Order: sequence, then structure tokens, then C-alpha cells
Amino acid sequence: MTTARPAVPADADELLRLRIAVRDGGPLTEHWQGVFRDDMRARLGSDPDLLVYVVPTDGGLAACAIGMVHRGYRGPAHPTGRWGRIHTVATDPAHQRRGHGRAVTSALVEALKDAGCGSVELRATEAGAGLYRALDFEPVGGFMALRPGPGGWVR
Repeated sequence: MTTARPAVPADADELLRLRIAVRDGGPLTEHWQGVFRDDMRARLGSDPDLLVYVVPTDGGLAACAIGMVHRGYRGPAHPTGRWGRIHTVATDPAHQRRGHGRAVTSALVEALKDAGCGSVELRATEAGAGLYRALDFEPVGGFMALRPGPGGWVR
């Protein structure tokens, strides 16, 4: 059985490596990579709203799941005013089909529940949809996003 553990600041380089493997959209500039790595180093273990679980191997990390606790107002969809968002689930190709993705995702979901999240959401890729369905995630209508262009927000 695969066991996941909370990530620590020393995992930042490996988290970056796994995050690059599943990055969708946007350039993978050195600046972006430095910002991600430095943010992980600074926040892991000290920011209670950043929850990251990993499966270690002898040579680094086999898998990771990165999530956030978001705070909003209380309502029918968010009775606690808190909800969780899973931003990344990645498994190194050399370690796939061994239960690592399930282990990190399950650990992250439990941590989000323990943090008081009334719901947990994610955006599933085709490759990951089966795992999430097996963990009782259900499709809920699409969403739209507003993001700044290369020059920042247009006002």
C-alpha cells in the first residue's frame, strides 16, 4: 500500500518537476519556475491554506497533489464558508499505475475535509477523470475564467 506524507520545503524542486509535467497553458519560463519553487519553499509547513501531499521515492518524489483552502461566505454550496480546490495531481511516468496518484489525492481530500472545507473541486483531465470518479467526485457544470493577458489586466 502506498503512503503519502505532507510535503516539506525541501520538496520544492521535485514539486516543480512534477508540476511542469502537467502544466497546461502559459510559458514555462525560468521566472515562472523560480516563483513556483520559491512560493512552495516559503509556504509549505507554514501556510495552513496550502496543503500538499507527496509519495517519496529513493530518487525524489513519485507523485504529488497540491490543494488550497479558500474562504468565502457561508451558503448552501459552502456551509462552512470554506471550500477546497485541488490544483495539481501529478505522478512521475516511471511510477504510474502503482496507486501513488490515489494515495496523494486521498490524503489531500482528507486534509481539506479536516480543514473544514464543505466541498472540494478540481478540474479533471481525461487521464485523471477515472481516478476522481473512483474517489466519488462528480461532474458539476463547466466554469469560466477571467485572466490577465501578457501585459497584465486591461482596464
